[in-house]
Amino acid sequence: MTLKIRADLGQLNRIREYVTERATELGIPSAVFDDLRLAVDEAVTNVLVHGYGGAGDLEIELRGHGPDLHIFLRDRAPPFDPVGNAPRDLVPPGDRESPGGFGIFLMQSAMDEILHRETRDGNELTLVKRGVLSTPASSHTPSSSGNHGN
Repeated sequence: MTLKIRADLGQLNRIREYVTERATELGIPSAVFDDLRLAVDEAVTNVLVHGYGGAGDLEIELRGHGPDLHIFLRDRAPPFDPVGNAPRDLVPPGDRESPGGFGIFLMQSAMDEILHRETRDGNELTLVKRGVLSTPASSHTPSSSGNHGN
């Protein structure tokens, strides 16, 4: 099931709820939920603040691939590859010129792999958490393009 939503920062709680609901449906251990929510929260915030500069259309899908979880985030913001633009050195908060800059680092810390590709309509970010599905055969639930909570 895919969450298609006109998102703004006020929708982050709804997005977190969707991630938790879908992870539960897939049988992912609850000990992993915080990592999933953190990574999605950071990715969505980056898209809304830096990509759209406010609200924008988002699609979020959690899907099993064997024992691994793939989280797909699709947006229509200008193309931006967070993986290729990850900070090389983390500067302590007191030494920074501006706040922020830890989102990509947090996503990388919470997930095992992050992939980006430009699409015809914008961006698709794939967040991968390896080995979290105990029954891979049941994790391959078909994707739904239904509207889940606009």
